[in-house]
Amino acid sequence: MIGGRRAIGVAVAAAGLALVLGLTLTPAAGPDAGTFRWCLLCGDLGLSDFIANVLLFVPLAAGLVWSGVAGRRIVAAAFLLAALIEIAQLAIPGRDSTLGDVVAATLGAALVVLARRRWAARRSARAGLLAAAAAWAVIAATGFALRPSLPPTVWYGQWTAALGQFEWYRGRLLSVALGGTPLGDGRLDDSRGARGRLAAGEPLVVRAVAGPRTARLAPLFSVADSAYREILVVGADRDDLVLRVRRRAADLGLFQPDLRWRGALAAARPGDTLALEARRGRSGYCLALDGRERCGLGYPAGRAWALVRFVPGLPAAAEAVLDCGFAALLLLPVGLLVRRNGAGAVTALVALGGVAALAPVVGLLPTPAAQLAASAAGLGAGLLAPRAGEGADAAVNAAVG
Repeated sequence: MIGGRRAIGVAVAAAGLALVLGLTLTPAAGPDAGTFRWCLLCGDLGLSDFIANVLLFVPLAAGLVWSGVAGRRIVAAAFLLAALIEIAQLAIPGRDSTLGDVVAATLGAALVVLARRRWAARRSARAGLLAAAAAWAVIAATGFALRPSLPPTVWYGQWTAALGQFEWYRGRLLSVALGGTPLGDGRLDDSRGARGRLAAGEPLVVRAVAGPRTARLAPLFSVADSAYREILVVGADRDDLVLRVRRRAADLGLFQPDLRWRGALAAARPGDTLALEARRGRSGYCLALDGRERCGLGYPAGRAWALVRFVPGLPAAAEAVLDCGFAALLLLPVGLLVRRNGAGAVTALVALGGVAALAPVVGLLPTPAAQLAASAAGLGAGLLAPRAGEGADAAVNAAVG
């Protein structure tokens, strides 16, 4: 007779396998590598790719754990599957094969096995606090990665430049000033001064003649340095006004999520004169357009997922769901590891309070109420997980009996 947990595990493992194969064996845009690369963190986004591959194998490994498969076999299966996928990717357009992908997949499975063993060992206030500390570390690391990173190099202003990674903006720039100092098209006369003014959050004022609506991000004004690194972008993405400032994430091999005022350009028509302003406020950034202003733009703790896989122009609703989903997963381990008693309740409250209090300290936006509720839901799901498994066993046994 198959138990309820095992039945759930088989279903989760099957879904996890389908997810792995679907995301790794389909053709993708980009140059074909055709060779196996022996690097662990490959390319400009090496760390984000590595983390993504770790997470990709978590559902499959979790399903196998719930199915009762031995831990060593799960890790070995993940290694073998990842190796076979990398071999297959040698013949798939747009895919590249690396040692890092195999290591990341194996690590993801191993972490699930280790977590299951720790959970099975015992619940305790100490284990819950360690899980809470891990969640706080993720928030602190997110704040660190999303701080500005402005290299002390020679900077170049770019007026509606035709850059390969962006759409070309078919409008016309009239003037640009940072902290009252004009910025031209070409090498900046005072890169050090511009860097200081940008770091201080002084206002960037752009006057332009609007072009046609864009299909993707198109810079009105941008700054790059002598090493061809993106420093700053102010641009239009369909109806959205977008601000990008280089973050430490770029130095770490992670994605850089942008800041956007959704719908700000919806009323703009080709030939209109646009007066744009971007500056850093007390809590996040402010963007202004023709007398209107939107402040409080920034990154909440739940936006950490965007460092691993950022999708420009994602609908606001989808972005909010991902933010809340990450917030729930952040405290799920605390619920799984803490004891269900008075001390455990205190630990859970401390963990949740840390999520609320730590974000502004590390430079993130105050955690929204929806994300706090999602974190509380993650805690609750962890606390109820054993009872849910027992209930599933009883339901399946009753159905079979």
